[in-house]
Amino acid sequence: MGCLLNTVTIFLLVGLTKSSTHTYKAGTVSSTQCSLDACAQLVQNAAKANVDVLVLPVPDIFRSAQKDNYDEAVKVISRLAKDNKIYVVSHLLEKVRCQEKNEIIRSNLVFDRQGSVVSIYRKPLDPTATCNVTTTETTFVTDFGVTFGVLMPEDLVLRNLQGKNFVVAGEWGSEIPVLAAPQFFKSWAFTTNVNLVSSFGVFAGKAGETGHGTDFIVAELKKDGEYTINAPIATTSPHVQDLSQYVIKPLDLTNQDVRETVCHGQFCCQFHVKTSASVGELKFGAAAFEGVRHYGGGQNIGTQECALLLCNGSYKRSCDIGSINNTNVIFDEVSITANFKPTESAQFPIILSTDSLSNSQFQFDSKHENNTSQVTVKLYEGQNLLNFGIFGRDFSKDYVGKTVIYGNDDGLTYKIYEYINSDEVLEFCDYVWIRLRVLIFVVSIYVLEMM
Repeated sequence: MGCLLNTVTIFLLVGLTKSSTHTYKAGTVSSTQCSLDACAQLVQNAAKANVDVLVLPVPDIFRSAQKDNYDEAVKVISRLAKDNKIYVVSHLLEKVRCQEKNEIIRSNLVFDRQGSVVSIYRKPLDPTATCNVTTTETTFVTDFGVTFGVLMPEDLVLRNLQGKNFVVAGEWGSEIPVLAAPQFFKSWAFTTNVNLVSSFGVFAGKAGETGHGTDFIVAELKKDGEYTINAPIATTSPHVQDLSQYVIKPLDLTNQDVRETVCHGQFCCQFHVKTSASVGELKFGAAAFEGVRHYGGGQNIGTQECALLLCNGSYKRSCDIGSINNTNVIFDEVSITANFKPTESAQFPIILSTDSLSNSQFQFDSKHENNTSQVTVKLYEGQNLLNFGIFGRDFSKDYVGKTVIYGNDDGLTYKIYEYINSDEVLEFCDYVWIRLRVLIFVVSIYVLEMM
């Protein structure tokens, strides 16, 4: 009896010690998948590094929902969490029967140090599916005094979230380049100033991506998520961005001090750009967009965007910046300002460059007045700038559209939407429309002559 009492006392003291500290250790893995043995080794390594919570990539044998091994996966990961006394977050796929057809269910499960499932967050891979999925909790409370929100990657874009600490697991392919992880993850963590532990990296609020290690990353995070500022700059991005719906004004940066206002409907962006080096043959444009964009998986989101863009080619359909690494342009100052809705909205700075920025080179401010939220992003003494601006969300315009989806064994999706909106199809439609206009004109002249 005395031995049991001592054990309980020690356990409580350890818990109190963890709760009294102001930090905790989080771990993740740079790869999106691993073998079962490799995943087991990762959990063991995390335990040796005193990691409190680990976001685990999906073991290879559990990546396919067609194998009906969901229960086996839960047992394996539960045992790993229990044996190593660590919180483990894992993303699993499950095949279920829904409305007389099979649907793929994505699940984020959280296991505590005893191997018990303390949170289950589930949703269909197809957002239009009407499956009844059971979600226990989208938060969990740890023995080290932190309450975590449980998310899937797209939730950062689709939801207006509150909290200081989040874990994110799962795969997601955004069709909007600036929303690609980890670029947007870094910007989201910066704007909200919260901790984000994900399979795409660990982000410490305004301090940005953090942690040490290559394959296995360990980071120490402040529980309150309060950090000094570090510009959320991204050095990689998808090469091509669809600009067919944007309003873009080419900027003549040879003047070295340019002020321009670009409007898309009632939404306007004010640009002030000062340079001190030769632009040469490079093409920069000031862009504005307001409307609904297809985000992926049937999701359509309300967006408002202002951006200074570098384009390697014309602005007609797309902006290809993939082959440009050095612009040789020094931006003494870039300032972009726009007004947004004060509610049901969120704004994020977007910076794509091959150079880093110091704290003094970057500002992102928001102030509320006259029932609007005026947001300004500024850059000083920047070089090799490829994309700079504000990405805004208007949650009131979001909707889920019907999309034709084909699922393979791994639950990946291929959408007809992507084909219809490809450059080749759009160019063909333009070609047909031009020919039709000529034909209509000729027929009209003939009819008028006959009258």
